[in-house]
Amino acid sequence: MSLLQFKTHLKNVLVFFAILFIIFFFFLSKKNSKIECVNVYDWYGVLPREVISQFEKETKIKVNYDVFDNNEMLEAKLLASNSGYDVVFPTATPYAARQLALGIYQKIDKSLLPNLKEIEPFLVEKMKKIDENFDFLLPYYWGTTGIAFDEEKLDELLPEHPKDSYSLLFDINVVSVLKEGGINFLQEAVDIFPFVSNYLGLDRENRTIQNLVISAEYFSKICPFIRRFSSSRFVMDLVLGDICITQAWSGGAIKAIEDAEKIGRKIKYIIPKEGCDLWIDVIAIPVGAPHRKNAHKFINFLLRPEISAQITNKSQIATMVCESKKYIEQEILENTVIFPSKEIIEKLFFQPPFLGKDGKRYNHIATRLMNLFKMSPKDAETYIKEIKLEIAGNSEEKK
Repeated sequence: MSLLQFKTHLKNVLVFFAILFIIFFFFLSKKNSKIECVNVYDWYGVLPREVISQFEKETKIKVNYDVFDNNEMLEAKLLASNSGYDVVFPTATPYAARQLALGIYQKIDKSLLPNLKEIEPFLVEKMKKIDENFDFLLPYYWGTTGIAFDEEKLDELLPEHPKDSYSLLFDINVVSVLKEGGINFLQEAVDIFPFVSNYLGLDRENRTIQNLVISAEYFSKICPFIRRFSSSRFVMDLVLGDICITQAWSGGAIKAIEDAEKIGRKIKYIIPKEGCDLWIDVIAIPVGAPHRKNAHKFINFLLRPEISAQITNKSQIATMVCESKKYIEQEILENTVIFPSKEIIEKLFFQPPFLGKDGKRYNHIATRLMNLFKMSPKDAETYIKEIKLEIAGNSEEKK
């Protein structure tokens, strides 16, 4: 065989294998394109991997599971463009309420949710303020927002001070002492200003700019003593002793209590005597969800009592599925941090949504203030002065 013939033969062989290669990947991509999936965006550390695996095994639907640790992260993705998510878990108020008003969510087809049965009655009552018939939003996770602290450290720093009140976080004389042990606050405006208002004796329901400014001005005096703002890191920081006290969601507090016990330390979670917030995280399907039917299959799976119980047993976060209690471990059912008594539930605050032009302005100012407190407290003080001047100017115009 001449050199020319050899080169021609080699060329033909390479072309042949190239064609086979293209055909192979064409059919592989066709096969992969038929793989069913559902895109889920959920809170960090809540849904157990075992539950996801079980859903995938039973349905042959792959779960693309992403996590977030604050509502602002979720909202930014939902507002920016078509997020590509099929199922999301925003907090009911103010986030899901205002997102619903903006038309971000599509109607849920309840005929595809045969497992949707009895819902915790008090959650039904609270959700009437947002989506009375659960047409777009289904309450799912719920809990409280209280205070978690290192008992030994607080006894050392505040031996005589009662440890049952919001004074632990909002009394300037107290926080100036606790600064040594480290103080953490949650990082969203909705987790800060209503609590300050309540501590100052202001009407939480009266969400005026004037009341917001009063709360923000007072909080600016607390800021110098705060080590950080975090909605997820506080568990590890509390367990490792990097902070001694924090605002805390009940689910995170339980995690901190358990982890601390393993290393011989004692963390305590309290619902302050002034009361605290009830939070509800809802399930929703965004408009433009690429896998709508699979979204309903995933939601229906989560509504199964034994699955819901599995989530609570693993994460120690309660769900709205009443029947799940039959499958929840007795120790967890008796834990009043996870399942507060009826008397406590009656005292829990649930902030109604504040929508419309006034609500939009209030939420904008509150969010900006919170961002400034986290990044530059001095700039927050300047912004407060600007708002006060604006309020004074508006008052003069009305006269």
